[in-house]
Amino acid sequence: MRQAHRLLALLVIGLLIWACESGSAWEGRYVAQPGQDPAGAVTLILQADGKGQWVVEQESTPLRWEERSGALWLHLKTGGVMVAQTIPAQGVLTIELPGVGTLLLRKSIQ
Repeated sequence: MRQAHRLLALLVIGLLIWACESGSAWEGRYVAQPGQDPAGAVTLILQADGKGQWVVEQESTPLRWEERSGALWLHLKTGGVMVAQTIPAQGVLTIELPGVGTLLLRKSIQ
């Protein structure tokens, strides 16, 4: 009986550890809809380690990202911060860019 309790306890601990290690659903590659941004093609890459890249045309800027109050905060290495509003059901992020308007980024399957 004691052995069964130990086995059950180990199983529960294992499940809790596995659940805590799961990554964010926002990790991945996001692209702006074609023709949406006059500045050119925009890609956002969110990595599992909280790092990523903001890519416009061929120019890439490293960033850190975090989830805060239902939004993603993108801390650019150049010093700026962008806040992406999330639409979880559609796998979409929206970002307000001064002078450009709202940029819609959709999660890419690649």
